[in-house]
Amino acid sequence: MSDPHGQRHEAEHRHGAHGHVHGVAPAREPGAIRVVVLSSAVLAAVAAAELAAAALSSSAGVLADGLHNLGDVSTTVALAVAFILSRRAPTRRFPYGYHRGEDLAGLVVLGLIVASAVASGVTSIEHLLHHPRVTNVALAIAIAGLGFAGNEAVAQYKIRAGRRLRSVALTADGQHSRLDGLASLGAAAGVVGAALGAPILDPVAGLVITVIIASIAWETGRTVTGRLLDEADASLVSTLETVAAGTPGVVSVSEARARWTGRRVRAEVTLAVAPDTTLREAHALGEEVRHRLYHRIDPLTEVIVHLDPAGDHAAHEAVSHHLP
Repeated sequence: MSDPHGQRHEAEHRHGAHGHVHGVAPAREPGAIRVVVLSSAVLAAVAAAELAAAALSSSAGVLADGLHNLGDVSTTVALAVAFILSRRAPTRRFPYGYHRGEDLAGLVVLGLIVASAVASGVTSIEHLLHHPRVTNVALAIAIAGLGFAGNEAVAQYKIRAGRRLRSVALTADGQHSRLDGLASLGAAAGVVGAALGAPILDPVAGLVITVIIASIAWETGRTVTGRLLDEADASLVSTLETVAAGTPGVVSVSEARARWTGRRVRAEVTLAVAPDTTLREAHALGEEVRHRLYHRIDPLTEVIVHLDPAGDHAAHEAVSHHLP
């Protein structure tokens, strides 16, 4: 038995009819946008410094790293667009809102990480074959060190914010910035090696960094694609089942499902109740379950509760031929 008053009661919950509001995720988008704006400013400054140093030192490694960091500014801009898009109200065409935009941004970040691995590998092989000569060694090392420091600071900032805001895209971009910091160290190592008469150290360091980038791309890809495919969060589903089953009046939990859309969770639970339960009592029980779930799962923004009469195997007979 479905809740016939669900839409009305959902509106009451969202407008605080019970003295407090449920089903609305905290307004965290402004914080997320602030993170990507500040990160973009830092990365743009680092990229400008590296490009200037590359022009003065003729360092291919520093030039590649500067171009890479400049490209990362576009990554954070993509995230900012996704966060702004997620703030738009649902429409008839997009009734669930635009929160999936953040998951798509995570896919863009993944693509840039893979591109970084390819660019790093190609550049390292070219250096291994041609051994370019580097001038103004001290300047090149100093700016490469600045690149590492800037990227690591941005990485820590993004990762902490991404975990706090439950944004996979922002966390993935933080991991990307950390890899860029390692790339800057690789550029510095290559300059030092060239100065000491061992130019082969530059491409070797680059190849090691390429392997690291590829491994992070693999892990990030698993997370991002999992979100896009509505991968089940086992602990989240277990919490849904435990909270619902522990509500007085619930005979059993037949099904529990949940999925992330950006930083928000949408869930569905199917419960069995005593067959002689009145409509009013069933509705009150369903709302109690929803109420408990909203308190237990902070990012939960919507939960649909379906109620079945316990032991009535013919309850869904009319639609059973439509089910897979």
